[in-house]
Amino acid sequence: MTINQKVGYSIILHPETEGGYSVEIPDINGGSWTQGDSIEEAIEMGKDLIGTMLLDETALPASTPLNQLAIPAKSFAVLITVDLTAYRQTHAAV
Repeated sequence: MTINQKVGYSIILHPETEGGYSVEIPDINGGSWTQGDSIEEAIEMGKDLIGTMLLDETALPASTPLNQLAIPAKSFAVLITVDLTAYRQTHAAV
């Protein structure tokens, strides 16, 4: 029986002046970054980066609650969930 391992992390979306969003993931690897052209794409890129960074990890970093993040003006934070079990099944080396 496989147990689904779902994790939730807060991410901060920073609007870029020329469009799109930079995505900050403060709890992964001391602060990791990615980007997307829309909010939806930025969130998906954040999920992908979390899955990639945690693919082989057994000890997962703690998640900072949304209300404890330092969020710059014009930026906003969301909580996203990543199913690490599904991610590992589709991205693990064969």
